[in-house]
Amino acid sequence: MPKYVIVRADNCVNCGKCEKSCIYGVYKRSEQDPRKMADPINSLCKNCFRCIEDCPQRALIMAPGPDYRALGRGVWTPQRITTIWGESETGKIPVLGAGYRGMFAGPGYDGMWTDMSEIVRPTRDGIHGREFISTSVDIGRKPDVLEFGKQGQLLTRMPSMIELPVPFVLDSTRLRQDSDQLMIGFARAAALLDTQLFAHPESIPKEASEVLNSHLVPVYPKGTDLESVDLPPGARMAEISYSPSWKDDLRRFRGRFPNTVLSFRMGASEGIEQRVIELVRGKAEVAHILFDEDSLEEGTSEPRHSKDTLRAVHRAMVSKSLRDQITIISGGGLAAAEHVPKSIICGADVVSLEKALVIALECRDCITCSRGSCPINLDDARPEWVESRVTNLAGAWRDQLLEVLGAMGLREVRRLRGEVGRAIFFEDVESESFASIEGGERHA
Repeated sequence: MPKYVIVRADNCVNCGKCEKSCIYGVYKRSEQDPRKMADPINSLCKNCFRCIEDCPQRALIMAPGPDYRALGRGVWTPQRITTIWGESETGKIPVLGAGYRGMFAGPGYDGMWTDMSEIVRPTRDGIHGREFISTSVDIGRKPDVLEFGKQGQLLTRMPSMIELPVPFVLDSTRLRQDSDQLMIGFARAAALLDTQLFAHPESIPKEASEVLNSHLVPVYPKGTDLESVDLPPGARMAEISYSPSWKDDLRRFRGRFPNTVLSFRMGASEGIEQRVIELVRGKAEVAHILFDEDSLEEGTSEPRHSKDTLRAVHRAMVSKSLRDQITIISGGGLAAAEHVPKSIICGADVVSLEKALVIALECRDCITCSRGSCPINLDDARPEWVESRVTNLAGAWRDQLLEVLGAMGLREVRRLRGEVGRAIFFEDVESESFASIEGGERHA
């Protein structure tokens, strides 16, 4: 999809200067009539303006493409969508030249700046550095203490835990697309990345379940009879919806699957801090907090952004010395690689990739999305293509996470969790700067 559209005016004399000027192959002679120039290949244009400057007739006009400008909505801007497309195609960190031409602060994570003070140290060089930087994280409940016997043997019964090489999981449960082809591709990507795929058991075709094995997290809806549930073979973790009877659900599940990690899925809304604390005190292991596609709370008159909700949840547990006793997974609204470390700084242990999975497959995020009108026929995508695109996206996002950790001087992502001192929040700076001015506190 072209970001820029070039229109050739009637005063063009077909001199070919534009073809000589463009190094990207936008301009070519017509195959039918070499005396004329063919229509520009807009998708190759990089907006360097050299053709505009070199045209002797001033016959070329460049403008933003209308289809490009119609991409996405909310935090899923055209820039972010096309950036994900590039990351998924190449697996590389995107390089955006010509300087930063946007605002230095904005809503949500755009108003959060990370500490990069260690970037000048020669011993730290991100993905190409001489120091190993770990991106591994754990899912599960850590023991409060370790008790040893007189002979040095470990007496504490260690809880079940899952170690992931990357701090993100794949979640297909809230996607509008769930064809067998897509699920097989997602399953292959999860297995290759050695991470977990959250999915409804009935949406997993047989071929995908054979690939997943221990990488599948079955997600059961509210009201599921846990006494009759049979976990898929090899599953190390399961997820159920949070409800007022969660304690009974936890007891039933523990009675049948004592060595399986159980996660409670809960929507982010008012009072989420207290609900998470109750889960911790009830010996729950994982809380999967869900936000909408813009990273906002749902069902709240004044919804908070995930960065504010996660900070509130993290602070509430730290104040009661409970933080290490539960894993927090944050899902929803992760539209850029930078959102992963920023979510972790705010208090998440792990993040779940949702909409980014289908955006990686060249989805245009159409407002009128339906199976019968998809412009790219997403349901027909080949599993191996889906696998490669999702794997490339994960690789590009992990490399960018490594760059952030290296620039911060951190050697493991676990140390990044809750390190709000490593970040600057625009609203906090604004409040500190203007609160002392008469009326400033009210308006800031």
